[in-house]
Amino acid sequence: MQLGFVIDHDRCIGCHACTVACKSENDVPVGSFRTWVKYTESGEFPEVKRSFAVLRCNQCTDAPCVEICPVSALEKRSSDGIVDIDPDMCIGCKACMQGCPYDALYIHPDKGTAQKCHFCAHRTEVGLAPACAVVCPTEAIIPGDFHDPASVVSRLKASGELSARKTEAGTNPNVWYREAAPAGLDPSLTNTTGGSIWANSVPGVQADAQLFEAMEAKARHEARLEQALGARTVYDVAHKPLWGKGITGYLFFKSLAAGIFLAGASLLAPWSAPEFVPPALALGIPSLALLFLTVTLVLLVADLKRPERFLRILLKPNWNSWLAKGSYILLADSLLLSAWIGLAVFDVELPVLLGWVLIGTTALMSALSAAYTGWLFAQAKGRVLWMKRGYAGHLLVQAVLAGSAALVVVAPLLGADAAGLESLATTLLVAVAVHAVLTFLEGHMSPPGRGPEYHRAARLVTHGPFAALHWGMGVAVGMALPAALLMAHDLLGGGEWTHVVAGLAALVGLWFEKDIFVRAGQALPIS
Repeated sequence: MQLGFVIDHDRCIGCHACTVACKSENDVPVGSFRTWVKYTESGEFPEVKRSFAVLRCNQCTDAPCVEICPVSALEKRSSDGIVDIDPDMCIGCKACMQGCPYDALYIHPDKGTAQKCHFCAHRTEVGLAPACAVVCPTEAIIPGDFHDPASVVSRLKASGELSARKTEAGTNPNVWYREAAPAGLDPSLTNTTGGSIWANSVPGVQADAQLFEAMEAKARHEARLEQALGARTVYDVAHKPLWGKGITGYLFFKSLAAGIFLAGASLLAPWSAPEFVPPALALGIPSLALLFLTVTLVLLVADLKRPERFLRILLKPNWNSWLAKGSYILLADSLLLSAWIGLAVFDVELPVLLGWVLIGTTALMSALSAAYTGWLFAQAKGRVLWMKRGYAGHLLVQAVLAGSAALVVVAPLLGADAAGLESLATTLLVAVAVHAVLTFLEGHMSPPGRGPEYHRAARLVTHGPFAALHWGMGVAVGMALPAALLMAHDLLGGGEWTHVVAGLAALVGLWFEKDIFVRAGQALPIS
């Protein structure tokens, strides 16, 4: 059995009875929605047409929210195909909300757990229809079993007259629409800059992104704004960005933690005789890496709505989720770094072979610590910019950049010799160069089947509301300045100050690039 809906917009009158019934039946809090009605308008006075779209969870056959949840709080029920949530398991990480391409989940403001439409499972289990279908005055909401070829919904789907939302995301949705306006189902075909029926747009990055796209459309078509856009969204519910500075910090400090060991490994390598490795350096490199890894873990836990449940990621992990896998990677990396600190504190000299094994294992865990977020973001099918191809590799390069940049600043204080400092400076220069190349190639890294949506978001970075920070701080300060200083090191007198300034500039630029990436990925509407 696969329960789902057909919503007939030839009948829908936009009365919101479904929304009200859903809130009443499921005790949905004010400001949150399991189903809602979006209004779009097209044309100009006096020939204006208003269309409605009833939006909700699509009970996907291949539900990305189930895959990305680190603790298996979401499940695809085998008995009826409903995607449901166990609130007693949810840790409030919001990963499911980023994984959903349909804006279908929300965090309950009092309980701190994710919630969504569950097809009124408590009703369907006793043979009743969902509340929204019962109250619809025009019977526009038609529930049924898509696996039953004799059902009404199966016959309607077989007619070929239905459409679904974002089938390119590969979710295989089980909510289908008849006679729905394309702008109601595809948010790229409409814009909010004209204001809503009863309100104006709320200022912020989402409004800035919509205004940028509206002005670009107007410039391209040399027509009135409404004509250029095709449709206007005049009533919708708010979906604010879910992740902010906390996730930026998580990405940045994780890059530092992983990169400090990766960039500094050659200074600790087994071929370096112990007497030539200053004690401060032997202790400082793993200590700094562990410090920043600890900050990463603190930020990760602090961003949860139910932080007291964090250990469930380790105790009851969903091994399909890269958030769960990443938590174990960070734990393993922290244990290995602690071992390095112990060796330095107790002045233990390892046999060369064992030293090679330890340094190789730690380097591998550090590399995975840097890269796994790329695979996690690939599971966030609601945020196409984050799904860019090769992002795991780019994160690894950014980690080496961050680690070498930090070490060229602090290594002289830890007793590193001139050869070691030059090696770090060379590593930083190479990392900056590769980072720059990968940054400029981002426009060609769209995930399969999601090109138009990806390019819209990427253009916000290069030409839209994030462009000034991207080109000014990310590129000029974070890439061009460090490269120029490192290449002109000898011409500028060869002092340590060039390395220090280059390292600090690279770190500042990297912070801004990560922050831009996090915010731009959430700037465009997905419903």
